[in-house]
Amino acid sequence: MTTSQATRPAGESKAAVVPVVVRPPETVRPPRRGLRRGKAGPRRLGTRTVTALLALAALCAVAIGGAVAVRHDTLRLRQSVTERAAVAAQLNFALADLDAQRADTLAPGQSATDPTVEVGNQLIALITAQQRRAQVSDLLRQLGADRDQGSRVRSLLDALGRYDDLSGRAAYVDDLHPDRTAGQPPQVAVTMNVQAGQIMHDQLLPAASALSAVYQRQAAALASTAHDAAERAALLVGLVGALTAAFLVWWQWELTVDYRRLLHPALLAATAAALVISVSGVLSFLSSADSVTAAGDQGLRPWTRLAQARAVAAQAAASESRWFVHDAAYAVTDQKQFDALTRQLDTLLTPDGYATAAERPGYADVRTRYGHFRADDRTLRNLRAKGETDQAAIVLTTVGRGDIAFDFWDFATTLDALAGRQLDDFTAHATDARGALDGWPAIPGAALGAAGVLVLLGIRRRLAEYR
Repeated sequence: MTTSQATRPAGESKAAVVPVVVRPPETVRPPRRGLRRGKAGPRRLGTRTVTALLALAALCAVAIGGAVAVRHDTLRLRQSVTERAAVAAQLNFALADLDAQRADTLAPGQSATDPTVEVGNQLIALITAQQRRAQVSDLLRQLGADRDQGSRVRSLLDALGRYDDLSGRAAYVDDLHPDRTAGQPPQVAVTMNVQAGQIMHDQLLPAASALSAVYQRQAAALASTAHDAAERAALLVGLVGALTAAFLVWWQWELTVDYRRLLHPALLAATAAALVISVSGVLSFLSSADSVTAAGDQGLRPWTRLAQARAVAAQAAASESRWFVHDAAYAVTDQKQFDALTRQLDTLLTPDGYATAAERPGYADVRTRYGHFRADDRTLRNLRAKGETDQAAIVLTTVGRGDIAFDFWDFATTLDALAGRQLDDFTAHATDARGALDGWPAIPGAALGAAGVLVLLGIRRRLAEYR
């Protein structure tokens, strides 16, 4: 008998035994396919999406804001130089040359040895003086549009009116003596010409020079502002772009871990867009900053120096012409002015530190022609010292090689052409500074806007799994 049979109560049948049912352990529902439990959720996905969109928006704002600021600053720089500083420099030269031509009209006259012979060429001086006077009016009209400098322009107009009155009266008195000797205008005409010269030297030219200096300082300040804005924009775009790209890359890695998917094409495209805008933005802004620097160093600075030289040269020519028609009492002051101006001109025409190797031949050519003008001046003074007034008047007013009227025109024209090339260099570099951002801000706006849409498209399927 077995143990089970011995313990079973007597008379109990087998059928009375109640079986014990053992249930299997409760089955745990597995997580969704591909999802690591406890890692992802709709709230976290939403937070990551909002962060990505905000980062792209910040990059877009920095890129667009920087592009707008730099393009605006470079445009203002170019306009300040070409529409203000260049006009003021032209005004300075035109006033000084007007004074020289008005003095030259008093130099011709009858020969001291033969009263029937007219010595000198008054017609060229009269025509040139009329041209310069019309040019001065046009330049003042252009500068009058600047309300900030309206008081300076009005003071110039007032002084110009007094100068016109005195120089015109001097010419009228001289015309009343058609038989006077060359180089010896009437004393009344000389006195009024001296007074007109004082107005020009003490009021008109200082005011024009101050106006020109104001615009040149404004141009230099705008160049500095545009350069700093470009460098600042490059730094911000690079920093924000790096952070944005780093977040997008890290987020893709996190999604790869959570969903076991190696690629997220939409997010990859958004990351690529952020990287392209960041890299191209940094390069474009740095290129713009370099162009602004080149515009200042290779264009604005040498042009400013040459424009000043052009005005000083015209003032020297005016002092020389007044010296010839004035008597000894006034000629001493004219001589001192001429000497001081030519010393200044010797310095301004030196290209050290301003001209490139390709530009130095141009400077050498200008100095050669300047040497011709100085040689003519020495000839003029020697002839006057010898009493050869007729020949001196010819040297001063006629047009031919070896005559002051021609050689100064030749020198001034060559100097103007060289200054024009430097101004063209400035304009080209300023245009390049703005052109480095061609297509901006449309390009970053479109690219980063598309990147934001791609972020939403890329994460839409993940968010849909929780609905």
